[in-house]
Amino acid sequence: MFSRRTLTLAAGAATLALAGLGLGACEQGAGGATGGSSSYELPSDVPVGSKDAKVVIVEYASITCPHCAAFNNTVKPQLKAEYIDTGLVRFVFREFPTPPVELAMAGHMLAFCAGPEKRDALLDTLFRQQMEIFQQAQGPGGPRSALLPIAAAAGVNETDFDACMANEDVLQRMRDVYKHGVEVDRVSGTPTLFINGQEFRAPGGREIAFTDLKPAVDAALAAAGVTPPAAAGAAAPAAPAEAAPAAPADKK
Repeated sequence: MFSRRTLTLAAGAATLALAGLGLGACEQGAGGATGGSSSYELPSDVPVGSKDAKVVIVEYASITCPHCAAFNNTVKPQLKAEYIDTGLVRFVFREFPTPPVELAMAGHMLAFCAGPEKRDALLDTLFRQQMEIFQQAQGPGGPRSALLPIAAAAGVNETDFDACMANEDVLQRMRDVYKHGVEVDRVSGTPTLFINGQEFRAPGGREIAFTDLKPAVDAALAAAGVTPPAAAGAAAPAAPAEAAPAAPADKK
């Protein structure tokens, strides 16, 4: 995980880093927040999952964080299939840019500007292609050249991409999310998870595994009066035994 000092330096460098993108004039109204349905959400959140879910998981993460990519690629698919898609959990991803800040900020702004319907899939692409994006961003075209093909694949053309990168409202939203993470939720590294407002940590400080996360989610569901899903691979209840046919009576 990235340290608090690293994250503080990242926040201070964010605005200057974006200036290096050399992008055009602002356009208002890109993206769209849909949060605020529970006490654990912010109005600026873009949640995924049922608004009636009794458990809300908030993740602070960065597309440039390798541990966050590992969580996205290995843990979140199971979490999504078992809890989010079934309406048991509402999931909130909050941007918490880490070095290289210019790339992280640009990627997160792109995902937000693409709109709520495309944001989750775009974030998934950014995480899964993290190493390739790193390599491309080191070239002369920088983050812009690394992200433009991903934007195009998501239906965001070059003009809209440039307008997104120059959108002060989108940038300010990200500053506010980061500030809330540091000052209110006391986030000190990425990824950081909260389950119904309680920070979750894997045992021994190791990288989060689904086998660590599942019991905590199930406990939160149970505390909310919701029956958790059966454990994967649990034995099915045995079928009742059929009575043996009666032996024929002896003929006399």
